[in-house]
Amino acid sequence: MVIEAKILHLKGENFRLEVVKLKEKGIKTEPAFCMLLGLTGNVYEELLDFKV
Repeated sequence: MVIEAKILHLKGENFRLEVVKLKEKGIKTEPAFCMLLGLTGNVYEELLDFKV
C-alpha cells in the first residue's frame, strides 16, 4: 500500500481515476496499477520493484 500511495501521489488524480475505472470493471488493485504503468510479470513483485 505504501508503494501504491507513492505512485498515486506521483501520477496524480487522473491516474487514480483510471485505477478506479479498472476496479469497477472487476480488476483488482495491484493488476490495475501494473496495467496502467505498463508492468508485466508478477504484479506484486513488479510493484515492489517499481522505482518511484
